[in-house]
Amino acid sequence: MIPVAAVGLVVAMTLLLGTTGLRYARTTSNFFVASRTVHPVWNAFAVCGEAMSAASYLGVPALIFVFGFEMLWPLVGWTIGFLLLSLFIAAPIRRFGSYTIPEFIEGRLDSPRLRQVVAIMVIVVSWFFFLAQLKGAGVVTRALLGTPYWVGVLAVGALVAINLSAGGMRGITFVQGFQFFFIFLGILVPFAVMSVVWFRGDLDPIITDSTPVFVEATTVDYPNDVAIDVAETTTVVVVDGLVGDKGSGSLVLDAGSHDVTAGTTIDWPAGALAPHASSIEAISGEDWSKPLGDKGVGGGHPLYFSFAIVLANMFGLMGLPHVIVRFYTNPTGREARRTNLIVLALIAPYYAMLPLFGAASRVLSPGLLGAATTDSATVSVGERLVEGIGGELITAIVSAGAAAAFLSTSSGLLIAMAGAVSHDLMSAGVRQFRVAVWTLAAFSVMTALAVERTDINVLIGWSTSIAASSIAPLLILGIWWKRLTRNGALAAILVGGGTSTTAVLTTMFGIVDSGWPLAILGTPAVWSVPIAFAVGITVSLRDHEVVSDLGYKFALMHVPDRFDGGPA
Repeated sequence: MIPVAAVGLVVAMTLLLGTTGLRYARTTSNFFVASRTVHPVWNAFAVCGEAMSAASYLGVPALIFVFGFEMLWPLVGWTIGFLLLSLFIAAPIRRFGSYTIPEFIEGRLDSPRLRQVVAIMVIVVSWFFFLAQLKGAGVVTRALLGTPYWVGVLAVGALVAINLSAGGMRGITFVQGFQFFFIFLGILVPFAVMSVVWFRGDLDPIITDSTPVFVEATTVDYPNDVAIDVAETTTVVVVDGLVGDKGSGSLVLDAGSHDVTAGTTIDWPAGALAPHASSIEAISGEDWSKPLGDKGVGGGHPLYFSFAIVLANMFGLMGLPHVIVRFYTNPTGREARRTNLIVLALIAPYYAMLPLFGAASRVLSPGLLGAATTDSATVSVGERLVEGIGGELITAIVSAGAAAAFLSTSSGLLIAMAGAVSHDLMSAGVRQFRVAVWTLAAFSVMTALAVERTDINVLIGWSTSIAASSIAPLLILGIWWKRLTRNGALAAILVGGGTSTTAVLTTMFGIVDSGWPLAILGTPAVWSVPIAFAVGITVSLRDHEVVSDLGYKFALMHVPDRFDGGPA
């Protein structure tokens, strides 16, 4: 019950701090941008609370657990993205003085129609990212309480909607800054313990020539129907449920595939090779430790995948609405840049610690490979590290961090989507914002139930690929290139956003599932980002329209704050 109590504490504090913003949520400025009064340090905590999402906290260790060093590239891409965000986006977009990305695009290019198109793309990008957070909620709740997946999804969707409709950006800023500390401690504490265990030699079996092995007798729960591939004949004990047509009791599993019914629990003996779900590639320790090895990553094309995921995360982070919107809450452009520099200093060590969780899971939690629940690898590490109360305390810290991660990021995503609907599509106020929050939360919860078997980082990869191909090109060109026109921007977002969205939907619905088609369409940033830039630039150069007050707008974005008349 200790981990459950820790998660309960995070939830209670989230509700308490979120509703404190209710007494301030009276004006549009306060509701959408916290009256632009957030200090850079606290805003950096809030940005980290959003950036340290379920994608990194749960998704990256899970991918490293399965595929190995190939999956360090997403972290590299995100880190580069934060650096570029600081250099090219944060300060100029804050100085412009808008509330949302679509409003900035309309102001920069004098186009209400373009504002609506960008608002739709903001919703699409944020929705894919939000699905990943809701999936993380379902995974963690199931791991802790044994509840069905949908319980965690529904609970988090409702909790985030309550907070946002009560306190808006002011309340969420308090919440996200507070949640950052839980997230960071949730990784730091078990990382310190794992480091000691590692140096002691207890994790040496990570790199072997065989499938991961159960180091000790282990009980594995199978929450869904799954086919497992057993590498060698093994005698197990079925505690509950069905394996094939066999019920409870001792059972000899021959090498080969076996169907396991949802709700089954199996005791595996020490020394047994861990089975793999048929949907998860079996990779030996030697291949796991080789970058760009012979694996099924990216449809069997790991080099292409590695390049594509770096490009998607690098440009995608520069266009993620829930991250960009946080810079609107700073008093000035200079403090927006300071915020992002602090974020870099905080998030770099966090990213550096995550890979050890994926590596350690190869030894500590190999049963997740057969249960096809690798997204819970981070949470499962704690109870396997230390026996007794120590293991429960570590699990409590990790679980509290996981809860804070998906709650914090979900809040930012939902406020970005609701702002796009109420402020940009409807030009409405606070009341309509609250209606949008609950409508979008309900829709996202329903669709999240359909992605239970989709990896968290696959959902994130789709989101960042679309953001990199649509929103990022508009921001970069709009801030730094005077020749960008309305027609050029519209062409860029329709072609880049349209092609990338279509590409990921073909993989989402299983139209392509292997080889080069999966590699090219599942991670489209390699071609969709250059196409978006090329189309935007080409159409703008051939267009003769004139954007009004261009000199004033560029001065507003680029003249240092100390030379203007004060905060916008």
